[in-house]
Amino acid sequence: MRLIDVNTLELKEFFGRHIPRYAILSHTWNGDKEVTFQEWERHTDNAIRCKEGYAKIVGACRRAQADGLQYLWCDTNCIDKRSSAELSEAINSMFAWYHDSDVCYAYLADVRGETDTCAKSRWFTRGWTLQELLAPSKVIFFDHYWTVLGERGEMASMISDITRIHIGPLKDRSTIYNYSVAQRMSWAANRQTTREEDISYCLLGLFDINMPLLYGEGPKAFYRLQREIIKVSDDQSVLAWDLLDSDRHPWTGALAVSPAEFRFCGSIVTNHETQRSAYSITNLGLSMRLAVITTFAQGIVLVGLNCAKEMHPESLGSHLPDTVQCCRHFRVWVPLLHLKHETYIRAHYPSSTVFLGRTYPILERPVPTDLFISLDISQTRAVKPLEDPARMLRQYPTCLPSGLLTMFASGKMTPGGCVFKDVYPLGDILIVQLKHRAVSTVSHQLISSGNLAIIFSVFWSKDGLPQQWLHTTIVDPKLKISCQMTSQVEWNCLFETSSHERSASCCNSAVGMRSLHSRLQKLYEKPLAKYVKEEKDPVVTVETRPLMDSFGQPELIVDIVFRETPKSIYSPSYIVGN
Repeated sequence: MRLIDVNTLELKEFFGRHIPRYAILSHTWNGDKEVTFQEWERHTDNAIRCKEGYAKIVGACRRAQADGLQYLWCDTNCIDKRSSAELSEAINSMFAWYHDSDVCYAYLADVRGETDTCAKSRWFTRGWTLQELLAPSKVIFFDHYWTVLGERGEMASMISDITRIHIGPLKDRSTIYNYSVAQRMSWAANRQTTREEDISYCLLGLFDINMPLLYGEGPKAFYRLQREIIKVSDDQSVLAWDLLDSDRHPWTGALAVSPAEFRFCGSIVTNHETQRSAYSITNLGLSMRLAVITTFAQGIVLVGLNCAKEMHPESLGSHLPDTVQCCRHFRVWVPLLHLKHETYIRAHYPSSTVFLGRTYPILERPVPTDLFISLDISQTRAVKPLEDPARMLRQYPTCLPSGLLTMFASGKMTPGGCVFKDVYPLGDILIVQLKHRAVSTVSHQLISSGNLAIIFSVFWSKDGLPQQWLHTTIVDPKLKISCQMTSQVEWNCLFETSSHERSASCCNSAVGMRSLHSRLQKLYEKPLAKYVKEEKDPVVTVETRPLMDSFGQPELIVDIVFRETPKSIYSPSYIVGN
């Protein structure tokens, strides 16, 4: 390990237990304005001293002197990047080097004097600065002029809001590995690196993984990282990711293509109520034993993972004592498509992850099944896509969370809709986010099964809380009516259309939402009357008080039971394995 002597600015090399106490610099690179290892050997040259990177390193050295430390480490000039072996060793050791430092100086070059401008700093968006934020025992933030902005612990709440990193590891670094794989991946979901491979390499320390660097491998680096994690962990939340691009083929391999696909996983925790079992990975796929629920969507099954979405009655920033854990868990199920024998691929139908109501009787004894989830993406191209009647509806962005935790079941119920008399395996359920939530706006979600579709709307207050909600059920075989709405001006409010949102007629208000549903109900109540009379219309239950995720974001809990008998229930040929 090379260190800068802060008194002489000379580089010195140390090994193992002989490494002295040192400070470490965290910063963002600025291209050729940085000083390299070769250039630092000529640090007395005026051309080198005029570089922006030189001033940054000298500023850090002066701070280290003031803190009584003789040595400093900086990634720009302490690594000889001409040597691929040295670079690989440095990147694999980086987390440990930051962890073992006395103090880390986080230099925010684009912040000048005011703490409230930190949120816009590029430092919080880069991949490498994630481990530099979490690994050290102490992190001090500085602005462009080396003025202290604060320490990580005292700024934890603000940093959490900026980065979507949980407050726990910001206050106590020893808790990093208490978080699920999916949660740690979510910390990197909105970060970028200059080299594509580095978004994987910068996460090695967060998962206590070592692996060789292969620049040029592109997205394969992230597949390799996930493989290495699976080899040493039984945490199945590594499979709880959501498809990032809704236009992608609905069949994929088992693994995500980037950390961005874990963007909604901040509240996905290890589920200690579920039995944990070992599973293995080969060059072809994952061998697992999972609880399986059959559906009547051809070839689709749901498998239960040993992780759950954790929700709280109020924000974790509440006044409850730290020893009190008041939360609810909703187990994560992911859809798989059956290929042949015991082989499956990942399916994103009706969505990437699914939540089922706890009252659903079929969940009492889900069948543990040995199965093989393929990693071979080429197999997905040969699979004929399911007919997707919602194709027209999927053109709207789903990059933001819906604000709804929608659970569903299927079956015949006793009068009053309280108890199941008969349970149907899940049918052709579809979940489509038409318009995402935002402050003082109305969001819309469509949930469909069989001949019926539910349009569920929520008005979100200026505080970001669900203030009012309404739903309308329409008779909509194959979603023909809903798809027609996408091209009809009178229903523009249902969809994510920016031109309409800017118009004065946009119904982003509780009054506008009620007017919208009044028109829907008036237009479509007659076809629905038969289903209501025969008690085949869906039962929709909404918990009046929202739950909060790990970051205090509210989600409305919606439980839907479809009572219409699936047509395929009488056709055993649709059951997986028959």
